[in-house]
Amino acid sequence: MFLNVASKALNHQQQQQLNYLLYSLIALITLFSGSAYSDSVWMKNGDKITGTLVVKITDKVVINTSYAGEIKLNWADILSIDAEKPYTMMLSDQSVVTGYLKHGENGQAILDEDAKTELVDTELSEIQYINPSKDLIGEGYVWSGNLNLGGAFNNGNSKNRNMQFNGESITRGLEDRYTAQGYAYWAEDNGEQTQNNMRVRGQYDHFFTKKWFTYLNTIQEKDRFRDIKLRSQYGVGTGYQLFEGEKLNLSLEGGLSWIDQDFYQEQDEDHAAIRWAVNYNQFLFNSFVQAFHRHEVLYTPRAPSQILLYSSTGLRFPFIMGLSATTQLDYNLDTRPADDRRKGDTRALFTLGYTWK
Repeated sequence: MFLNVASKALNHQQQQQLNYLLYSLIALITLFSGSAYSDSVWMKNGDKITGTLVVKITDKVVINTSYAGEIKLNWADILSIDAEKPYTMMLSDQSVVTGYLKHGENGQAILDEDAKTELVDTELSEIQYINPSKDLIGEGYVWSGNLNLGGAFNNGNSKNRNMQFNGESITRGLEDRYTAQGYAYWAEDNGEQTQNNMRVRGQYDHFFTKKWFTYLNTIQEKDRFRDIKLRSQYGVGTGYQLFEGEKLNLSLEGGLSWIDQDFYQEQDEDHAAIRWAVNYNQFLFNSFVQAFHRHEVLYTPRAPSQILLYSSTGLRFPFIMGLSATTQLDYNLDTRPADDRRKGDTRALFTLGYTWK
């Protein structure tokens, strides 16, 4: 009987300890969840939104709330902000500061990160970026790109195989951008090669304003079935970046190129050309799919004139962890092909790949 009473007492004591631990855990969760959403945004219409500031790059600011996830607010509609943790900000005069956003009697202010004293007395309209990436404030580079691979193999009554590979790498700083693109395609049917071509492009862009840039590029290409042993292009020109961001990118380029062509059978040649190009990509339907198009045209004003066109248009469907599926249509045009070969080549691609940023 004594053992039963002791056992019940011990169980009661253990239950009390368990309840205490449970209540403590709930209190900690409540405390941390409350501190995770501690920034206050007052709108000009009188609304107050509580959450955590994520980023401000364009004319909108993203705030993460506990009740609606990430929402976007028009920067012009915000009256003031109180932040409970320091943020890195770039102001309209291109200065970079790190501090607390606080609204005081004299208007919006930025307090020093350590001393909590007033660092900058500024209006919200003067804040250009909040939590910008390093490339936007000139403190580093952002690397993005994608790699895609596809292929098919058949063995039996029909023996054919093909491999498709393409990719792009972009390294972006405040004033510089380095781009590398390329593809390699190979196919064989019943032991006979039916496709063997590759193309790589490297380009350096220097931005002398926020939108305008100059470029230097080189393109190396070979295609056995178009009699191209090696076609080398070296170009210089200028470009204009109409849009640049995570959702939408669009740029135009124009300049001069020098083309050096080595053929398997035809006589080698070299000449100058006028070049222009378009690069576009955009996420659509709440980032469900990314549409992209890029083309490059080189025109040689001689008799007879020659036009080289390279274009790629497609859709990329992102999955999880950077994985994606891509369908695209490539078209290459040469108005003065070697021998009696066809002027245009069309290629449909279906690939799986990996995208990073």
